[in-house]
Amino acid sequence: MNFIVSAFLAKSATVSSGGVPVGLIVTLVIIAALVIAIAVAVYKIKRGIRQISRTMFGTDSFAQGINNQKMEMSETPRSLQAMTSLCLPRIQRDFPEFDYDDYKQKSETVLRSYMNSIEEKNPELLYGECSTALKDSVKSIITDLSNRGYKQNYDDIVIHRTEISRYTKDGATARILFVSSVGSYAYTTDAAGSVVYGSRDMKTQSVYETELVYIQNVDMVANGSEGLGLNCPNCGAPIKSLGQKFCEYCGTGITEINIRAWKFSSIREQTNATRPY
Repeated sequence: MNFIVSAFLAKSATVSSGGVPVGLIVTLVIIAALVIAIAVAVYKIKRGIRQISRTMFGTDSFAQGINNQKMEMSETPRSLQAMTSLCLPRIQRDFPEFDYDDYKQKSETVLRSYMNSIEEKNPELLYGECSTALKDSVKSIITDLSNRGYKQNYDDIVIHRTEISRYTKDGATARILFVSSVGSYAYTTDAAGSVVYGSRDMKTQSVYETELVYIQNVDMVANGSEGLGLNCPNCGAPIKSLGQKFCEYCGTGITEINIRAWKFSSIREQTNATRPY
């Protein structure tokens, strides 16, 4: 085949039209046809991309459409797994004194203080009704940030909504898991102030889990948790249950003390992203 084409071009080169070799004209025509075909294909591809972009994003620019979608997502609060209507009746049956609105507000206060303490690298800014475990967790994050020379920033924090996601009761311990939909400009900077994670210009929409724990019996609390220390007013023996009516050792009647030992025990962000700290 190549032999035939070469022979044709060689023969054509000997024939001229107006002094221009026919073979050169054929070559130029083929090249022109290829250029036109490529141009038409590119045009059709661009037109197809514009049509897809208009359908998906309402704009001719695919890149602009994707950017607009990112911006829209950055402003759209995350949905929550809300189980408040199912969990709250059980909680109020077990703990009639439980004030949902009060603890919902406290969970948001704890969450804000958690972010603030990390941003300022000051664990003392953490809300008072937090467990030792949560305080230690914040200290660990602050230490890690300091070791890396990083600073975590949370600007313009907005808590859109908070709900109960789960309620469990296991022997001595009851746990309530609050979930909050949170928007903020969350980003990490290095010692030079350069952003190494997140964005100063685009909001992050996240869901945070804040766990509230109620301790009922100090003897049944898992190791490391916090409990209550109550004693018999007559013999000084420990009172092991908040609802105990009589001292187990001397039999002295005990006035029931309604103490709510609620503590916020942990905070976790629901995310698959890997942070640099």
